[in-house]
Amino acid sequence: MTELDDVAAAWKRMSKRFGELRRDYNTHVRGHLAHSQWAGVAKVTFDEVATVSSGEFGNAKSQAEGIATLLTEAYEDLVARKKALGKRVAEAEDDKMSVDGSGRVTLDTTKLNEGERLARGHDPTFASALDDKVADWQTAVEAAVEAVNEADAAIKKALMAAVAPPGSRAAGMNGFNPRKVDYTPPGTREDLDRILKDYQVGPDPGGIVGYPRNWILRAALFSTVTVTETEADMLDELGLAGLPAFNGIKENAFDTADARFSSDDRNDDHNDAFRHSYWNALMTKKYGAEWTEKYTIAHEARPGNPAEREAMDLYNNEVGRRIAQAHPDASEEELADLVEKAVRGGDMVVIPKGGGRLAFSDQVGPDGTGDPTLGAPEAEKDQVSGYTDSGGSGSGERSGAGSGS
Repeated sequence: MTELDDVAAAWKRMSKRFGELRRDYNTHVRGHLAHSQWAGVAKVTFDEVATVSSGEFGNAKSQAEGIATLLTEAYEDLVARKKALGKRVAEAEDDKMSVDGSGRVTLDTTKLNEGERLARGHDPTFASALDDKVADWQTAVEAAVEAVNEADAAIKKALMAAVAPPGSRAAGMNGFNPRKVDYTPPGTREDLDRILKDYQVGPDPGGIVGYPRNWILRAALFSTVTVTETEADMLDELGLAGLPAFNGIKENAFDTADARFSSDDRNDDHNDAFRHSYWNALMTKKYGAEWTEKYTIAHEARPGNPAEREAMDLYNNEVGRRIAQAHPDASEEELADLVEKAVRGGDMVVIPKGGGRLAFSDQVGPDGTGDPTLGAPEAEKDQVSGYTDSGGSGSGERSGAGSGS
């Protein structure tokens, strides 16, 4: 943890140094030549390049200062979460539990008195109560550990945004990024606003196409769905033999969601959140996280998707991939249990009635969801006609290959 604070201090020193370099450059290079007799095309070219160079020193100073602030905020949040984890472990140990380095909670029988040890061995009710207590503490410790992991993931995401090179300025893709990126502690109202803003994707460059694209297969299947061109390319990579397994994952996600969370229309609610997350977890298990992330982002890149639904789906998809990556040996049933636990524990987001915002999945009940009101991030346009719409990212309707979840 102290290393993070040290790195923040180093970035702050770097920001100061970039400011000094900019001042020296403006004084000793640009300033010196500004009073010279140099003229002509070469001087004009130099002035243009020098302006960009001076600006980049300033941008580098801003970027370094922003990263220093981000890391300081992240350090403070991580310290608080680590303290909360330590407090939770201490409370468990005070309650006659033992917590190992991996976070596994067991009953510390050495802390039981003689009467309790006898009751544990001869009274099934007492023994069951102890088992329930162990399970409760396990859940509490896991939640505290997950809070630390979520902060770690949020720091990584914020840092990647802070160092992403801008492509729209004079220095091009090699330039420094002066835009300040704030660290937002996961699980806060500010985090919900960030999710709604950041978890958006532009329309697929290739637009919407009918799938399958092969007219022979269309005739054989007697139906066609619409997908983004990137989705179609990735489905083609799976091949005809791979599509049944892909569709089987989708059907599994629908069926399991319906079994665990009842829903009138499968949209915007806990059923929807579970379905998307479990779909991603199953695909990660079969195809890997990288392929799954690329496919599900392409799946959301449809025009006309309300901003709340797009953010909800992209975020819950990510949660599902993280669950699968954290439990690579989990069975499908175990993954479903973990995803359900995440929904009920508030690790996912849903759309509350009235729309315009998101809510964590433990903040509203199933009857309190629905009705997105925000427009799509881009102008909605019908890019293809003559096909059966797959229902988009927000649809709770099943369809064929590529319609996803």
